Amino acid sequence: MSSPLVAAGILPLADIPYDEQLARREESVRDTMRRGHINADVRPIVPSPLPVGSRARVKLRVGPGGALGFSLPGSHTFVEVPLDELARPEVVAAAAALRGALKAGEVEVRSDGTKVAIVLDSPAAVPGNVWSKGKVLSGHPRLRVLGLSVSPASFYQVNLEVNERIVHDVDQLLQELVPARLLDLYAGVGNLSARAVGRGIPATLVENEKSASADASYNLPAAEVLVQDAGRWVPGHRFFDVAVLDPPRAGAPGLLQKLLVTRPRAILYLSCDPVSLARDLRSVVSSGAAAGGYRVERLQPYDMFPGTDHVETLAVLMRT
Repeated sequence: MSSPLVAAGILPLADIPYDEQLARREESVRDTMRRGHINADVRPIVPSPLPVGSRARVKLRVGPGGALGFSLPGSHTFVEVPLDELARPEVVAAAAALRGALKAGEVEVRSDGTKVAIVLDSPAAVPGNVWSKGKVLSGHPRLRVLGLSVSPASFYQVNLEVNERIVHDVDQLLQELVPARLLDLYAGVGNLSARAVGRGIPATLVENEKSASADASYNLPAAEVLVQDAGRWVPGHRFFDVAVLDPPRAGAPGLLQKLLVTRPRAILYLSCDPVSLARDLRSVVSSGAAAGGYRVERLQPYDMFPGTDHVETLAVLMRT
């Protein structure tokens, strides 16, 4: 029998064996890069330790009778589906406890693997660590992800275990590179640069979202945190010799060209969409030869979103 999450379009690949899902996502990266004429070493995809029930965050719509579920893709039709295949057990349990307690709107259930926080789009009397519209309604809804403080309005990666692997891999590269100064664009709460800063690497973090930038300042007091649009970063404002960036799904059009003007030794680009990644890489790399002396050394896919076609990819751009 097909999973209800497949029929609802939430986990469209959940009925496919996990090995086949991984092969499909890895090939999507290879194919997208081939079509974009990006010549790079695509490494085997890193699987999710939790191929089922991996999500630490779910945003749910309140339906009739206080049921919690989703809108069907491309419509306003409400559907209530079991969450066990989608989310971590503590998220599933917290969502079940909320059923019938809310009248309308949306609710986000967030976990750091141990603690659960509830984020409401309008205040309501529900138990737990609850936050709504900038106010703590009850408990302590701030989470800790890889040792970093995360406010209820701040983004963090939905798959905790895969995020931990990505942070490890990025930090291994940074340990090899030993930056004189690190630039972290779309820095969020400091996810990718926190360990380097903890080792004493000077860093500038750029994050436009106020909640996340405040968290970054709290988490990394030794770093410089700038509250501004990372996509509009102007080269020359700060010295750096290594950059990391983690833009939204739309990517960072035009940003790589600006970064390369200052001749950094390396750029580590974490992308959640191979198409926008290929577009951005193509803007600085042509037919496998580096424009201006850069090459895409490797591409490492990660299965951040089991059951879907989405794939996270780390691109390593090196000066030749």
